[in-house]
Amino acid sequence: MKPLLFVFAVSLIARAAQPVTTLANFPNSMVYAVQTDAAGNLYVAGFQGNFAKADPFVAKLSPGGQTLYSTTFAGSGFGVAWAIAVDSSGDVYVFGTTNSPNFPVTPGALQTTLQIRSQSQGFVAKLDPNGKIVYSTFLGGASTITPGLSLAPGLDSILVDSAGDVIITGGAETNSMPAQFPPAPAPVVGSSGSFVLKLDPTGAKILAGISGIGGMIAMDGQGNIYVAGAQNPAVVPLPSTPGAFQSQPSTSACSLLGEMPACFYQYVAKLNPSLNSIVYTTYVGGEYGATPAAISVDAQGDVFIAGTTVSPDYPTTPDADEPQYIASAVPRVSCFFIINCVNAPPATGYLTELDPTGTGLVYSSYFGGTQTDTVTFAAFTPNAIYLAGSAGSADLPGFAGFPQPCLPETYATRLSADGTEIGASRTTPGNVLAYDSFAGTLIAAISSTTGSDVVAVAPTAPQTPIACILDSADLQPVTFIAPGELLSLFGDFSSGSTSIPPAGQFPASLGGVTVAVNGIPGPLLYVGAEQINFQAPFEIAGAAQAKIDFASAVSHLSDSSTLPIVASNPVAFLNEPVPPPALSPCIYTSSASLSATFPLALNRDGSLNTCLNPAPAGTVVTLFLDGLGVTSPAQVAGAVNTSPGAPLNLPVVASNGLTVVSASALPYSISGVWQVNIRIPANQPSGGNQTSLSAGGVPVRDANLVVWVE
Repeated sequence: MKPLLFVFAVSLIARAAQPVTTLANFPNSMVYAVQTDAAGNLYVAGFQGNFAKADPFVAKLSPGGQTLYSTTFAGSGFGVAWAIAVDSSGDVYVFGTTNSPNFPVTPGALQTTLQIRSQSQGFVAKLDPNGKIVYSTFLGGASTITPGLSLAPGLDSILVDSAGDVIITGGAETNSMPAQFPPAPAPVVGSSGSFVLKLDPTGAKILAGISGIGGMIAMDGQGNIYVAGAQNPAVVPLPSTPGAFQSQPSTSACSLLGEMPACFYQYVAKLNPSLNSIVYTTYVGGEYGATPAAISVDAQGDVFIAGTTVSPDYPTTPDADEPQYIASAVPRVSCFFIINCVNAPPATGYLTELDPTGTGLVYSSYFGGTQTDTVTFAAFTPNAIYLAGSAGSADLPGFAGFPQPCLPETYATRLSADGTEIGASRTTPGNVLAYDSFAGTLIAAISSTTGSDVVAVAPTAPQTPIACILDSADLQPVTFIAPGELLSLFGDFSSGSTSIPPAGQFPASLGGVTVAVNGIPGPLLYVGAEQINFQAPFEIAGAAQAKIDFASAVSHLSDSSTLPIVASNPVAFLNEPVPPPALSPCIYTSSASLSATFPLALNRDGSLNTCLNPAPAGTVVTLFLDGLGVTSPAQVAGAVNTSPGAPLNLPVVASNGLTVVSASALPYSISGVWQVNIRIPANQPSGGNQTSLSAGGVPVRDANLVVWVE
């Protein structure tokens, strides 16, 4: 009989080793912005504390990660430093929000008091090269201020020019400019609350501003300001200039989707240095909009923008590397109170170059694969463009041999400076926030429950053979394993022919491949070029860490990955990660199924339990579990269960009125797999009924398992 792993689907995501250097750890902190200078120093901004009480902070790190200074803007409330800019002298400029009335403002500041208690106002601050506050001011008057786009606050939302003037873009809740604007009314060009303003070098005066435009900003050598924004169709469209590439945004019913990045129409604007005149404004998007992640301008005045769209008709050029929308993932379902369900097209990235007049495209291409991908960061350098975001497609441009089961993952890709040639894509351990031109690395932040790590990632380093480690049952990410758990390695193993062990045998070496856990050989169930199925030895019980070593005598490759060990990690075998098209009606037939998990469940006649084949009330359905750890009597890794199956000595409990009748080893399967028979009450309502299980007092991590009842 084939090993159970061939019958059931597989997953369990655990990050493999990356060519990464950890530069710094910030305990009890979140990092939202990173900038670098020409000497390779890093400037980090975010908040220290928790979501109830936190203070904005800025830290300067040496190229090796040594903390040169750390400055905190202490207050009694909650504040965040969203964006930073660094000038050639090493002065740092910070844009953030706070609701602390005792936020440390400096004498003579533009606004010295918080005018809206309990709500966030903007703040702007300048620090000298040693981290000392030069000036600090509230911003916004009676308006609630947010930096940048609400979809991606802080990204490219502050700049400093050669005179020390600070240019800021953000949004005002009152749909108007901040109250402290110049005596002459600032131009108002749209109905949104977006704005761009210029603050003098002392932080005491707003020199200029414009309302109705905002988002992400860049500046050319003449001081002109370029803005990439995204406007909700609910507001009055921003007027375009004569001859604009797109004079009006495309219209659609995307406001019903209720999901980002849909429903925001992208525009690009060029403003003169005084912010009192618009050089051009044009829309750049398709039917379902687009959301920019970055903007840059070159010496010729060409504007580069990159971001994410769900528009199949986003404008591209004939010479594009990817001129057509190829995303074909299952559409996202968005429902309003379980009615008015609509399908949102899958997201994909884009890269666009606009000519200096805003009247045409120089180059424009989609950037994505056939699943769901995003672009959330872009760095435009003289020699290359770097894109980063979330990859859900194994065929993302630049990926080579990266398997679909390991996705989604954060990624980075290097392109040629004009965007027409795509280099290698690789996964990254965290969200990319900056490019360090001094070291040639990307800087990412990894957030956890204990704080944030700032790491440097080599963008051109090859992927390691192990891309991810997958559990054999539930296709859900985990961060630890249990003794006896069925696992799969996915990656590029460059193995020879596919190897399957003889029936009933699970050797420690197969096709020249071995997998050991803490030096103990793991029984192998399957070996292929991109997948290796094995069982964690029961002998690892009691150890704290599992070092998983892969070696191939055929490809001469080796790799390792480490995960914590737990005594028990019960999971349920699932039917499929996504219900097949034939079962799509199941999503709509019961409100319970909208937040449910579809297990591998068998009716009493052995047929698959689905909404199209429900079980009669009062009968028994069978579910399957893995990862229960060491049981008594002791199990042997790689052994085959005999028939009838031995009873499980751990109590298994079901919720929602369903009763566990029995739990036993699954006959003729590899040891460590258990079948659980659950009785449906005679009065159980028809439709999708959810239940959650626990084994030996440990919850099965797949909750809300749906059992369909007639």
